Amino acid sequence: MKKTILLTLIALIVLSVPAMSARVVNKEIPHEPFCVYQAYCGQTCIEAGNQVFKGLNGFGSDVIEAVPGVLAINPGGTQPVNGWPNFVTASQPGGPPAASDGTTFWTVTNVSMRKTVPTYVCTVGIGGAPVLQQGSANIRLWWPLMYELPGTKWTLTISYKTLVWNDGVPGNLPATTHQDVWTWEVCATLQSMGNLVDLFHELPVGSCQVPLINGKDLYEGLEEAIGTLETMDPSDPEMAEVFNSFILLLEDSCLTVECGSCDSALGIRNTTENPACCKLLADADFIIDALEVNIPSK
Repeated sequence: MKKTILLTLIALIVLSVPAMSARVVNKEIPHEPFCVYQAYCGQTCIEAGNQVFKGLNGFGSDVIEAVPGVLAINPGGTQPVNGWPNFVTASQPGGPPAASDGTTFWTVTNVSMRKTVPTYVCTVGIGGAPVLQQGSANIRLWWPLMYELPGTKWTLTISYKTLVWNDGVPGNLPATTHQDVWTWEVCATLQSMGNLVDLFHELPVGSCQVPLINGKDLYEGLEEAIGTLETMDPSDPEMAEVFNSFILLLEDSCLTVECGSCDSALGIRNTTENPACCKLLADADFIIDALEVNIPSK
């Protein structure tokens, strides 16, 4: 008797699976990843005072040559019904499921943000920790990028159900669960590294009022090396030599002091609070690998 009941239950479950799958359909909607950068070229509003002072010759160029990068996310709405429209495919004309005589409504069931961070070994810790956030109200929408490692990735997943309504009456289409998946990744190029050098030359070490890259000759040497690298072919053996010299200049210029110290020695700041030197080394290594430059020591 027990065996007969068990077999009957199994048969009912097997028969019900197609019916259940006909009512709920799971669809993942991936989107092309976006590159974000730690620094971008910048400019202040054009007015005298934030330009290079040239004494009797007036003013020179704008001193704001770069600005910090930020990953900023605008959901367009955070309510469960028709929430996150900027990132929900169903909010667009023809979004799933499409109906010529109806309107698509969606209900957000979950929002998650996962941040993954690659490992990079340097004299100070850099890169931050992995993060997982769940729930629409808990998603951080503003992520400063200045000290993020290349390869750091954010994955935003929005899960929601859709149903077409016709003239205020639910349609006969099955409820469908979708997942819009968006990704952003920190990228690094020779141009972005040049912007980062400009930024570190502008920004002060806290209230110490000395720049993260302290020293005119050092700053100009880094800029010159990056400019030379931008003109070279990665297959050219000389590019490996220039890159190697650039890395040696970074390593020789690392200024490792205690956090909070206002040491004004020339060099590139390298502390837990301001790991500027390790950040530039990480970008250089990433770019070397991306360009497939053959550095003998790597």
